[in-house]
Amino acid sequence: MKPNKIKGILFDFDGVLAKTMEDTFHAWRLAMNDYGVELREEEYYPLEGMPMKEIAGRYCKKFGINNSLAEEIVNKKEKYYLKNHHFEFYPGVEEFIDYLKNKKIRIGVVTAALIDRLEKSVPKNFLGKFDTIISGEKTSRGKPFPDQYLKGLSELKLKENECIVVENSPLGIQAAKNAGLYCIAICSTLDKSYLKEADEIIGTFNDLKNNLNALLKK
Repeated sequence: MKPNKIKGILFDFDGVLAKTMEDTFHAWRLAMNDYGVELREEEYYPLEGMPMKEIAGRYCKKFGINNSLAEEIVNKKEKYYLKNHHFEFYPGVEEFIDYLKNKKIRIGVVTAALIDRLEKSVPKNFLGKFDTIISGEKTSRGKPFPDQYLKGLSELKLKENECIVVENSPLGIQAAKNAGLYCIAICSTLDKSYLKEADEIIGTFNDLKNNLNALLKK
């Protein structure tokens, strides 16, 4: 059920606030190429949101790589990302985050990304606007388990019916729903056919702004 009064919003980061998915996939592809694997988009995008070591472990199993190399693969991926990324927000993101802050809406980021990568690639003044950042190392289990969203909810000091989630991946949607939260999905990286478990599906961040503006005026 959609909250009647929204007091907080938890955002996934990659593919929701920032246009980073292409760079992230490119970093995974370069890392896997070091092990003789030519990674395809369809082998990564549906896994977006999963803890990185788990993604690497799946690739090890799929491509016959020793699982002991999973952490090494993650480290390579992070280094490739920081070396080659071209950071960019989706249109309207910065203005809308400022709008939410002015409205006293509590906001948080819930992401599989590690805090080191966020701090090295995202403008510090932007990250500082969030009331909490639940990065990949903050919980022992990542998406699709509810742990990250439950921790985000707790840190915002809100109840399930006071907060909504904005996601772009099937695993993230599952995590939000498993935490008992209303979830809006954005078709930024995947077709809506992948996002059917969300409560709402929208096309762009500007659509999200319009939807939430209407709710926040209630």
